[in-house]
Parts: sequence; structure tokens; C-alpha cells
Amino acid sequence: MSKPTLGIIGGGQLGSMLAIAANKLEIKTIIFCDDIDAPAQNFSNEFIHGDYNNQNKINEFVNKVDVITFEFENIPTEALNIVEAICNVLPARNALKTSQDRLIEKEFLTNLNLIVAPYANIETEEDLTQAIKIVGFPSILKTRRFGYDGKGQFKIKNETDLKNSWAELKNSPCVLEGVVN
Repeated sequence: MSKPTLGIIGGGQLGSMLAIAANKLEIKTIIFCDDIDAPAQNFSNEFIHGDYNNQNKINEFVNKVDVITFEFENIPTEALNIVEAICNVLPARNALKTSQDRLIEKEFLTNLNLIVAPYANIETEEDLTQAIKIVGFPSILKTRRFGYDGKGQFKIKNETDLKNSWAELKNSPCVLEGVVN
């Protein structure tokens, strides 16, 4: 039996590491990414550049692979709907749904009795006022969705940081997370 060809949606740092690991196992990888300069293309066997909602590019990608995974959590669900109708995607969508929202992710881990940093859901200024009393300083205010590598995240050292960060993220559901040594 020949080894499967692995399709990887996304071409960032994790896509690079996936491609490197697959190569060591002699598994061919094809990266599909909307970033023409995606670093993972340097480690994969093939790179397909296109918008994640481009049906032609999705078809090109899906028809070249046996199984698909993703390397980041902010994949448009419309793209996954198209891909999943044609090819297996692992991990399953419920794993992606959990990792796409920091509050859902924290609650999932808490329900597994895993220890996580103190956290609170923030949807209003009142939520933030109550949460800082529990979580305290220093803490990190994070958008619930679409934040990564510092984007949508603010270190909170004092009341001024708290007010300024909330003003910048206003109207975005957030999580206030305590800092753990």
C-alpha cells in the first residue's frame, strides 16, 4: 500500500512543521494557502495558492490529496463545507469549533478537569469590571475569535491598560485570562 498524500490547509509555522514531519515519514504534502508567501511552501512537495473560498482552487487541492488537515483555527467554515463534502478532514470539525473560540476552548479544558489559568468571559464593560476583581493584574485580554501570535491580545498591568485595551477591542467578545508563572 502506498503512503497517503496529506493536504494541509494553511501555510504558516505549524504547516511548515507538519510538512517537515511528514517528509521524514516519506509522506507527500500539498499546502493550500491564501498567502502567496506562506513559509510552509518551502517544506511541502507542492503548493497551491488561492482564496479559501475559491471553488476551482479547492477542487484542485482536494483532487490531489487523500486526507486533509489544517494548521490554524481560523479557516472559513464555507471552505471546510466544500472540502468535507469531497474528502476526509482530520481532526473533525468539532475540534476546530472548540479551538476557534477561546471561551469554548477554556470551558472544554475545564470540563476535562484540566488546570487552566483563571479566566472570565467578557462581553460588556460591566463583565470586565467584575472579571478584573477575580482574575487580577497582570492579566491578558484576548479576543474570543481570530486572535493569534499577539494579534487581538493585550497584556494588562493596570487599570489604564485595561481601559485602553477594552476600548480597542470594543464590541468583540473577549476572555480575560490570568497570568501563570
